[in-house]
Amino acid sequence: MEKSEGRKQKTKGGGGAIPGPVLIVGGGQMGGVLARHMVGERSGSLAPVRVVDPGAEAQKSLKSEGVVVFPSLSEALRKDPSPSLVILAVKPGVFLRPGGEIVATLSHLPAGTLALSVMAGVTLERLKSECPSLRWVRAMTNLALAAGKGMTLLASGSDVVHGEQSSIYSLFSGIGRALWLPEESFDAATALAGSGPGLLALVAEAMADGGVREGLSRETATLLASWAIYGAGALMADRGILPESLKSRVASPSGTTIEGLALLEKRGVRGALIEAVHVMSERSRTLSRS
Repeated sequence: MEKSEGRKQKTKGGGGAIPGPVLIVGGGQMGGVLARHMVGERSGSLAPVRVVDPGAEAQKSLKSEGVVVFPSLSEALRKDPSPSLVILAVKPGVFLRPGGEIVATLSHLPAGTLALSVMAGVTLERLKSECPSLRWVRAMTNLALAAGKGMTLLASGSDVVHGEQSSIYSLFSGIGRALWLPEESFDAATALAGSGPGLLALVAEAMADGGVREGLSRETATLLASWAIYGAGALMADRGILPESLKSRVASPSGTTIEGLALLEKRGVRGALIEAVHVMSERSRTLSRS
């Protein structure tokens, strides 16, 4: 498998749909988003997408959108014992529970089955130790996936071939952006891509509070703060404008923006954000070791 970040990104658009049946274990936030996307992409295709989730609410929601749902993994595998791809979208504790159903049942899959984990903090080494007969890809994504704006980090074992990497890349780039990274970079990248939306939500909330303080309605203030972040993100992500360049463009001499920036620098906001990324990275490392 190629280790260069730049070379790996060239797989964009070079893959295609997963050729056969896909089984998603967990129909919650991430699993549900992936299932709905793949069902839409596979409209008219004979290759099915199936979800395993015991929850009545998740089953009802997914079934209403045309997704086939099974209450247990063993029942799903009785229907189709040889999926082309298994996606693990459950809580790590559910997967790692001693004597749990998931690991025991996955061990009955054909050797070499491709498996994708979106479970936070579960390393490729741990995945392989739990289910050694499977070939693993690890993904770290965020809630923006539901809006088609997710940022997904990808790493895989050396036994995952280039064409399979391309197909996984295509899956996630179809609902946002995807990036292959060495797994050792995941903790720092998780702090930015995974936890970053939480920090920006705090920024948006604080900006909206400021707008309310100045007389705007809560609804208007929240809309303006949200679109300020959304628009700035689009300029940086889609147009390639660097953050420092965007800041300079907006902050005209003796204007309103530079006044606000000066206050934020005085209050140490930049340093606090840098430190926040550090502690989030450290927390991710701790979780990966546990």
